[in-house]
Amino acid sequence: MGATILAACEGRHWRYEIAEHADGYVVRMRDLDTGDVEADGTTVFRTMPVAFAFAEMSAAFDRFTASTDDEPDDFETATDFAVSERAFCDLSTLLCDGGVAGSLVQAWERRPADGPRQTLH
Repeated sequence: MGATILAACEGRHWRYEIAEHADGYVVRMRDLDTGDVEADGTTVFRTMPVAFAFAEMSAAFDRFTASTDDEPDDFETATDFAVSERAFCDLSTLLCDGGVAGSLVQAWERRPADGPRQTLH
Protein backbone atom coordinates (compact mmCIF):
# COMPACT_ATOMS: atom_id res chain seq x y z
CA MET A 1 0.00 0.00 0.00
CA GLY A 2 2.76 2.46 -0.84
CA ALA A 3 1.39 5.84 -1.89
CA THR A 4 1.85 9.57 -1.48
CA ILE A 5 1.39 10.70 2.12
CA LEU A 6 -1.10 13.57 2.26
CA ALA A 7 -0.93 14.30 5.99
CA ALA A 8 -0.11 12.76 9.35
CA CYS A 9 -1.36 13.04 12.92
CA GLU A 10 0.94 12.12 15.78
CA GLY A 11 0.12 10.40 19.01
CA ARG A 12 2.69 9.50 21.66
CA HIS A 13 3.73 6.17 20.17
CA TRP A 14 2.30 6.18 16.64
CA ARG A 15 2.03 8.48 13.63
CA TYR A 16 -1.20 8.02 11.69
CA GLU A 17 -0.45 8.71 8.05
CA ILE A 18 -3.14 9.46 5.48
CA ALA A 19 -2.13 8.38 1.97
CA GLU A 20 -3.76 8.00 -1.41
CA HIS A 21 -5.01 4.54 -2.28
CA ALA A 22 -6.60 3.06 -5.40
CA ASP A 23 -9.88 2.71 -3.49
CA GLY A 24 -9.76 6.04 -1.66
CA TYR A 25 -7.52 6.95 1.25
CA VAL A 26 -5.58 4.73 3.63
CA VAL A 27 -4.72 5.53 7.23
CA ARG A 28 -1.70 3.57 8.41
CA MET A 29 0.13 3.44 11.72
CA ARG A 30 3.87 4.13 11.84
CA ASP A 31 5.84 3.44 15.02
CA LEU A 32 7.52 6.68 16.13
CA ASP A 33 10.47 4.82 17.68
CA THR A 34 11.32 2.41 14.87
CA GLY A 35 9.71 4.01 11.82
CA ASP A 36 8.06 0.69 10.94
CA VAL A 37 4.54 0.58 9.55
CA GLU A 38 2.19 -1.68 11.51
CA ALA A 39 1.04 -4.36 9.07
CA ASP A 40 -2.35 -4.83 10.74
CA GLY A 41 -2.88 -1.14 11.48
CA THR A 42 -4.26 0.12 8.18
CA THR A 43 -7.79 1.20 7.33
CA VAL A 44 -9.09 2.26 3.92
CA PHE A 45 -11.73 4.99 3.59
CA ARG A 46 -13.61 6.12 0.50
CA THR A 47 -13.65 9.79 1.53
CA MET A 48 -10.82 12.09 2.54
CA PRO A 49 -12.68 13.90 5.38
CA VAL A 50 -13.42 10.62 7.16
CA ALA A 51 -9.83 9.42 6.72
CA PHE A 52 -8.53 12.66 8.26
CA ALA A 53 -11.04 12.46 11.12
CA PHE A 54 -10.06 8.83 11.80
CA ALA A 55 -6.35 9.73 11.89
CA GLU A 56 -7.01 12.62 14.27
CA MET A 57 -9.17 10.44 16.51
CA SER A 58 -6.57 7.64 16.52
CA ALA A 59 -3.75 10.04 17.43
CA ALA A 60 -5.89 11.60 20.19
CA PHE A 61 -6.66 8.12 21.54
CA ASP A 62 -2.94 7.24 21.49
CA ARG A 63 -2.14 10.40 23.48
CA PHE A 64 -5.01 9.75 25.90
CA THR A 65 -4.08 6.12 26.62
CA ALA A 66 -0.40 7.05 27.02
CA SER A 67 -1.10 9.80 29.55
CA THR A 68 -0.84 9.10 33.25
CA ASP A 69 -3.09 10.27 36.05
CA ASP A 70 -0.25 12.45 37.34
CA GLU A 71 -0.08 14.57 34.20
CA PRO A 72 -1.76 17.97 34.43
CA ASP A 73 -3.06 17.75 30.84
CA ASP A 74 -4.85 14.43 31.41
CA PHE A 75 -8.25 16.16 31.30
CA GLU A 76 -7.25 17.92 28.09
CA THR A 77 -6.21 14.69 26.36
CA ALA A 78 -9.50 13.06 27.39
CA THR A 79 -11.44 16.03 26.02
CA ASP A 80 -9.43 16.03 22.77
CA PHE A 81 -10.18 12.35 22.29
CA ALA A 82 -13.91 12.78 23.00
CA VAL A 83 -14.20 15.69 20.57
CA SER A 84 -12.27 13.91 17.81
CA GLU A 85 -14.28 10.71 18.33
CA ARG A 86 -17.55 12.64 17.97
CA ALA A 87 -16.26 14.35 14.80
CA PHE A 88 -15.25 11.01 13.28
CA CYS A 89 -18.57 9.36 14.16
CA ASP A 90 -20.57 12.28 12.75
CA LEU A 91 -18.60 12.42 9.48
CA SER A 92 -18.56 8.65 9.11
CA THR A 93 -22.34 8.52 9.49
CA LEU A 94 -22.96 11.53 7.26
CA LEU A 95 -20.77 10.20 4.43
CA CYS A 96 -21.62 6.50 4.98
CA ASP A 97 -17.91 5.69 5.22
CA GLY A 98 -16.98 3.41 8.11
CA GLY A 99 -13.71 2.30 6.55
CA VAL A 100 -12.46 -1.18 5.74
CA ALA A 101 -9.52 -2.96 7.32
CA GLY A 102 -6.51 -2.87 5.02
CA SER A 103 -6.08 -6.64 5.31
CA LEU A 104 -9.53 -7.14 3.78
CA VAL A 105 -8.69 -4.85 0.87
CA GLN A 106 -5.44 -6.74 0.27
CA ALA A 107 -7.29 -10.08 0.33
CA TRP A 108 -9.80 -8.76 -2.20
CA GLU A 109 -6.97 -7.55 -4.47
CA ARG A 110 -5.29 -11.00 -4.32
CA ARG A 111 -8.35 -12.90 -5.49
CA PRO A 112 -8.12 -14.24 -9.05
CA ALA A 113 -9.82 -11.93 -11.55
CA ASP A 114 -11.09 -14.84 -13.62
CA GLY A 115 -12.18 -16.97 -10.66
CA PRO A 116 -15.74 -17.62 -9.59
CA ARG A 117 -17.60 -14.64 -8.19
CA GLN A 118 -19.62 -15.20 -5.08
CA THR A 119 -22.18 -12.81 -3.72
CA LEU A 120 -23.96 -12.71 -0.42
CA HIS A 121 -27.65 -11.94 -0.30
